[in-house]
Amino acid sequence: MKKLPEGHIDPYDWSKATRGRLAKRIAAEGSNLRALDDELARAFPDSASVNAALHAVLAIRGAEPKTARRRRSRRAA
Repeated sequence: MKKLPEGHIDPYDWSKATRGRLAKRIAAEGSNLRALDDELARAFPDSASVNAALHAVLAIRGAEPKTARRRRSRRAA
């Protein structure tokens, strides 16, 4: 098959296409996309920088000593 140049849309049939066909479902079910505050978006311009920061947080969190959990005594009521 001959490779078409990028942006070439002739092989697609757009006659039955509908605009925003998934918009209602996304609005009803929600999305896994999260919006960042403007300040955070400037600090983390792409997914790689966000992932690097979160990995660093997890590494720091893992280095902290875990506090002892209190055990509940099970007394008969």
